[in-house]
Amino acid sequence: MQDYYKQHTEELHYFKNEARKAFAVICDRFGFREEDVVLSDTANLFQITFSNSKTRIVVEGIHWGMNTNVCLGINNQDSDLCGIHQLIKEREPEVPVDGSQAEQIFGYAHYLLTYATDILEGDTTFFNQQKALRKEEKENAWKAMQAESARKISEGYLKIDTPYGERVWRKPRPSLSTYHLIKDKFPDSFEVMLDLHEIFGSEQEEVIINNWKTELGDIVIKDEVICEISTDKVWVEIVAPQTGRLIWLLEEGIAFKFSTCIALLDLQFQE
Repeated sequence: MQDYYKQHTEELHYFKNEARKAFAVICDRFGFREEDVVLSDTANLFQITFSNSKTRIVVEGIHWGMNTNVCLGINNQDSDLCGIHQLIKEREPEVPVDGSQAEQIFGYAHYLLTYATDILEGDTTFFNQQKALRKEEKENAWKAMQAESARKISEGYLKIDTPYGERVWRKPRPSLSTYHLIKDKFPDSFEVMLDLHEIFGSEQEEVIINNWKTELGDIVIKDEVICEISTDKVWVEIVAPQTGRLIWLLEEGIAFKFSTCIALLDLQFQE
């Protein structure tokens, strides 16, 4: 174990030194200095930050990985950092930056010297454009969400408030009967059980069904996705364990913590 930690420490030290070497010319020419940043959330991440009075550059990566990320932005607390791939999208290099992690570090430094001297000198035009673009995207997304909400309400959908704030729409099903009525009518129907312990490793997660991919009366095929479930952290697709006609389902937005039946399939259906 001591050998592992020793190797781990040496690798982090190596990548930080490579970043210092790669950005040395930028630091000298444009007055950047290395910031003292302490990482407390993970032992695997290396990060080194260079800044001058106008611009901040953050170089980071995973010491055992292959990729390096570079973010840059205006040097103030209210400024969001932009990933270098956003800049590359706007200013495409003749030769793509790739290779090993160390090669990427030097490649990105060379890219900035070649294609972004205005940014290194403190020009904020690119960052202002990105800020305006993000604002426009958020506004468009909000308008699209409002339009979608209006459409679903007009079609009879019911909006469900979930325990963790996720928006879920319950489809209009005026003829949906209870589980017990359907089970009495179809005593040999197949129960689609949701085993939370098998999916999540415990039954402590509060789960909801977000969306049914199929509807009452439809024929579902074994192993096809029939619905999506979620917790406050993850989404999971559920597949049909058998082929049959969907005759009952647990509706969207109903929270449960224990393994339960979410659907009934009539296996004796006539096609």
